[in-house]
Amino acid sequence: MSFLTPLYLLGALGLAIPIILHLLHDRPKNKQEFGSLMFLDKTKPPVDRKRRPTHLLLLLLRCLALLLLAFVFARPFTTVDDPADAGRHDRQWITVLLDRSASMQRGDLWQQAKAKVQTALGQLGPGDRFTLIAYDDSTASLVEVKSWLGSASEAEVNIQLERLAKPGFGGSNLGQALIFVGEAIQEAEPEADEQPLARREIIVISDLQKGSHLDAVQGYEWPTGIKVTLEQIGEDDQGNAGIEQVASRMPWATAGAAPSFRISNSANGISDELEFLAHTTAGETLSQIVHVPPGRSRVVELPGEWAGKSVERLAIRGDAAEFDNQFHFAQNRQQTVRIVYIGEDKPNDAEGSLFYLKSAFQKSSTLDFQIEAVSGKSTDPLPEADLFVIGDAVDDPLAQALGQAIEGGSTALMVVQSPSQAANLGQWLGADGVVIRDIASSDYALLHSLKLDDPVLAVFRDARFSDFTNLHFWKHRELQNLPNEGIDVLARFDSGAPAWLAARRGEGRLLVMASGWTPADSQLALSTKFIPLLYSILLPVLEDKTQSRQFVVGREVDVTRFNNGQGGGVTVMPPGDGAAAIPVDTVFTPAAPGLYTAKGSGWSETFAVNLSPAESRTEPIGMGQFQKLGLPMTDPVASPGEIAAAATAAEKTEAHRREYWQWALAAVLLFVTLETVLAAKGSRTAEPVMT
Repeated sequence: MSFLTPLYLLGALGLAIPIILHLLHDRPKNKQEFGSLMFLDKTKPPVDRKRRPTHLLLLLLRCLALLLLAFVFARPFTTVDDPADAGRHDRQWITVLLDRSASMQRGDLWQQAKAKVQTALGQLGPGDRFTLIAYDDSTASLVEVKSWLGSASEAEVNIQLERLAKPGFGGSNLGQALIFVGEAIQEAEPEADEQPLARREIIVISDLQKGSHLDAVQGYEWPTGIKVTLEQIGEDDQGNAGIEQVASRMPWATAGAAPSFRISNSANGISDELEFLAHTTAGETLSQIVHVPPGRSRVVELPGEWAGKSVERLAIRGDAAEFDNQFHFAQNRQQTVRIVYIGEDKPNDAEGSLFYLKSAFQKSSTLDFQIEAVSGKSTDPLPEADLFVIGDAVDDPLAQALGQAIEGGSTALMVVQSPSQAANLGQWLGADGVVIRDIASSDYALLHSLKLDDPVLAVFRDARFSDFTNLHFWKHRELQNLPNEGIDVLARFDSGAPAWLAARRGEGRLLVMASGWTPADSQLALSTKFIPLLYSILLPVLEDKTQSRQFVVGREVDVTRFNNGQGGGVTVMPPGDGAAAIPVDTVFTPAAPGLYTAKGSGWSETFAVNLSPAESRTEPIGMGQFQKLGLPMTDPVASPGEIAAAATAAEKTEAHRREYWQWALAAVLLFVTLETVLAAKGSRTAEPVMT
């Protein structure tokens, strides 16, 4: 039974009134004046035993009347269950997002996380829906219980938690996990015999460290009616230090450079003195002390005395957490880049194009440039090359071979130095009537209208490097009757004539310079623009050959990059004794750090896999950051569907509510009538009492 206005029940305190009146009723009323009674003994008035039951009945009737009157004003009612709703009740859907990233390996965080899961299970009742999802770089559903069955369902959850014995080595993509769950909840359709969900909540159990990726949530319109609760663990973090490799920015900057590494110390680090260690394949351990203040980072190079030691693993020591203190290192092997120059230049001629070409491409620790000169009149087969540089007119069939090579995916750079190259240019561009004309000028030409968004010129996009006004061209050629389509003009002379062109031909690319780079033609070879320009032309080849052998856990590795263009199957050998080889078609996703070996027919390459550097940022995220992202951290506004469901439920409740105030009022009237009759009868039969 319930009451619409329960405060009126306080009126039941009026029961004290008839009780007080009953007590007063026992005092004598009809007194007669009499003489002195001082010599008489006082005696107790005789008790009228016939009247006592009447008095008690009156008291009972008055109390019941007042009690029922309070009930009338309180409006008692009961709700009668609708037979159609038998077996139904308000349900909730709780989804637990369990962080299993590498940073959860610290201390007892994992045990704390599993205890939080058990606490969440305590909120569930019969018929509730529950989902357990683990996330790192990816998101995986572990348990889906559509109707909670108490201990049986809890046992199912515990089995999955036992299988997930410890966290992995992946990064933390919390943003993507939240979107995954939010959309899954929004798209879920209730069964025909289910009540609408009264509550939908996502509980995130995580250390919520700053390395967690939240970018995916930025700008995402969060579904209505879904609350997000953050259960943060590890608030007593004692700081952490991490190590990562610093990649070279430009291929030409790697010559003779030792690998560099960044050591970072968190703001709450316990020490500013860290030990930097190197472990070699021979079992030797090298070390040095590195000072890194809390909240700062420092870039260090491998000391010179370590360079020839075949370092395979680096480490740091001195912080509170050890899960990210190892860094596996795979040194890149030197790769060969083949360049074929077609022309009549002598290699040692300081006035020729070949001389400056060889000077630009110098051997480094990662690249070995092999430059071969071929006459344009040669009848020998065209050599294989990563880049063809054409400095003179080319006879058939060499010109045809060059055209086929470009169509097949090769890159060619044509330096126009004479009108005799017009036929070759027209042939490779697929255009008839191309004309090349020498421009006679007593002055010099400048470049303008550079297309800096093209990959060839992107290296000059920075304002510090985009100034070409000091680059003078003494001689240049005008290219006429060029095709209207399929050609990108990368730069023009100040006269408006095309200076640098790029044309996509089949799978390859043809680049054209309307002026040479020798001192007789321009200042290009002697300028700071020359080497970056040539390397940019070769950039796709260099990126392929100098691809780092350093990878991150959870990210796909294209193993075909290691087979040097050879066909056949690839197997990957994970680290650790007794590990089984894994056959791989194209990509492999490593699940743990270490040194891996990719093998094929006649070749073998080693690559390193490490933790994501973001996992070392273990400082907790401020709660304000989540609110800025628009996550509903408080009870959310109900969705239109939930509002409609609540209204329907209210209507059903109203329809099946049975009120009893009318019956209580009738009983009050009955009791008052009986009390009146009995009271009147008692007053007529009362005898006077003498005192």
